[in-house]
Amino acid sequence: MDKEHGNTQILVQAIRKFIRKDAIANVVNIVNKLHPADIAKIMQNLAPDERVVLVKSIPDLKLRAEAIEYLDDYTMAANILENFSAEEVAKVLENISIDKAVDIYEEINEELSEELQNYLNPKFKEDMALLAKYPEDTAGGIMNPDFFAIDKDLTVEEAIEAVRKASKEKKIIYVYVVDKHNHLIGVVTLRALITADKNEKIENITNTNAISVRTDMDQEEVAKIVEKYDLLSIPVTDNKNRLVGVINVDDIIDVIREETTEDIYKLAGTSEEEMEETSVFNIIKYRAPWLIMSLLGESISGSVLKFFDGTLKTAISLSFFMPLIMALGGNTGQQSQTIVVRALAIGKFDESGIWLIIKKQIKTALSIGILFAFLGFGMAFIFQHSFYLAIVVAVSLFLSMFLSTMVGALLPLVLKKINVDPAVAASPFISALNDILGLFIYLAIATATIKYFGVNL
Repeated sequence: MDKEHGNTQILVQAIRKFIRKDAIANVVNIVNKLHPADIAKIMQNLAPDERVVLVKSIPDLKLRAEAIEYLDDYTMAANILENFSAEEVAKVLENISIDKAVDIYEEINEELSEELQNYLNPKFKEDMALLAKYPEDTAGGIMNPDFFAIDKDLTVEEAIEAVRKASKEKKIIYVYVVDKHNHLIGVVTLRALITADKNEKIENITNTNAISVRTDMDQEEVAKIVEKYDLLSIPVTDNKNRLVGVINVDDIIDVIREETTEDIYKLAGTSEEEMEETSVFNIIKYRAPWLIMSLLGESISGSVLKFFDGTLKTAISLSFFMPLIMALGGNTGQQSQTIVVRALAIGKFDESGIWLIIKKQIKTALSIGILFAFLGFGMAFIFQHSFYLAIVVAVSLFLSMFLSTMVGALLPLVLKKINVDPAVAASPFISALNDILGLFIYLAIATATIKYFGVNL
């Protein structure tokens, strides 16, 4: 990866140099030797005006369209295309996959998008309208309506000829079989087509147990199905089982990356949009809700300290270990939370598997609690030379780490049960909750030890 990054930076610097010198012929020579994905990577590292010059320097329409398609940022793609005529933009959009074309089109300014209607061909506009009907995070929103299917009543010979003709324009991974009303019957592999008798009816060699998804299925669930059955493409049907599109594995990879990135940002208590923000005010809006929650949580921690004020005054040595109790409890809670949220996100556990998670976390919590109880006892005894204080620290560490681990594991499960995204159990919330819990346990045990056993800590 380091070598790839280094090569990209070298190319970016070279292209910038040629653009400044208006040596466009040299830019053309570079881009003509690159893969569209590499061109897209270079574009992301250029300034906005440099991106436009780079794209305009690509003489081949197909290469230009593919480079735009490889951009993950559809707003960036739209901003680039807004520097071209409506006719040129229409040609680019018509040469990329329809699902990504719709995403880019929705980011284009209103004036250009209206003008584009005069240049886009009717079939393309029809496909765009079809995709626009569905929410962008559903199977319908990410499918490609430009698919290949054959009638169940064709013979093998007729089907092979149809595949041969269609393969000149379409990327055929699986051959889907439909009836005259376009209902999905099943799928035929290319191998089955080639090896079957030429006069055999397609219906007789069709696998009718084909895996499909509905248009309203969430894209994350679609990704799990594709991963589970190791598919390269999956058909999409409407509520009447009519085949309306297909989703290819490259789109699924985009979905997995998008969903994983979204979960990571949620776990940190922020949003992916922050990466693109230039306004400090808007960045504050993304972060503030979770930080306010932390503020309230730590205020409650302060109230806990005030409640046990008398104990702290009589045993100042207790304060030495408060950061230790809070930090270890918070960290174990976040670790447990991250493991569980990720397991739920990738579908590793279904409803019946929840108890497996809970049992595993209980075992983990007990083991970690016991280990750090011994370590805490040793530290407290060595530094403070007090057996009773060491006992208080050990017991507090065990309880706080055990409970923090269970909170981190169970909170995402509870949220999932009530149909709330588990990732919103963000780390700031877990940290604040575990700080309160750890402090209360520690000071309560210390207070009880002083009061009922009459010892000095």
